Amino acid sequence: MLLHKIAKSKWFDLLGIAIVVAASIASGYLTETLADVGHFGAWAVFVPFGLISIFNSGLSIMSTRLTGRMSNLGNIIGIINVVLSGTIDYILGNKAAVITYPVTFIIYTFAINKWMKTEKYQASKPLTGTKGILAIMAIFILSFAFSFATNLIGWADGTSQPLFWIIVFAFGLSLGANVLNAMKLTMQWQYWLFYDFVQLIKAFVQGNFANVGKYIYYIINAISALSFWSNPMETAPSIKQEA
Repeated sequence: MLLHKIAKSKWFDLLGIAIVVAASIASGYLTETLADVGHFGAWAVFVPFGLISIFNSGLSIMSTRLTGRMSNLGNIIGIINVVLSGTIDYILGNKAAVITYPVTFIIYTFAINKWMKTEKYQASKPLTGTKGILAIMAIFILSFAFSFATNLIGWADGTSQPLFWIIVFAFGLSLGANVLNAMKLTMQWQYWLFYDFVQLIKAFVQGNFANVGKYIYYIINAISALSFWSNPMETAPSIKQEA
């Protein structure tokens, strides 16, 4: 099946890395040093902030791709990505990063532990019935409430700006998706798909066309991962050879 092949394809991994690297370079990150983004002293010119950001983008892709084919290595890389992303965001002026990223870090530690206790190619049973619906609603409401509260810290008068609400919505979706990932639920990929569409809209609103290709890639990845998680053993004869 084509979507399963995309989910497992190492060539598609490389394509994703190439896209995020190209987007980072197009955004002007390649030659940036720490001195270009803040006042940290003379030593900051020796810290290749741009290259670190590009490397972190590559980690994000590999975390997403490996998680998409049910490898716990994706969560391990993801937790490294969270530390770097939080540091980068804080340096770039996101004061809420000291709250948001530690929470994501904790969620990833739960994910790693949960996945270690389960079969590699076996997702958790879907949440069904009244309790399942209430659990999903609770995740949804708490994720967006937390996103709203923390983004208020970073945006003094943000509530009057459309971009503020897009960011609140995007972070709320990503937080909810990470919780579902920690529970090893297939539904996370529907969240990620919606998240990627929101980020695509955000890229258009900001005029950040370097990110448009990246999120189109992520949309394709989310669709293929959803297909894979829905029936991972469809490719059982060859699946053991994958990462």
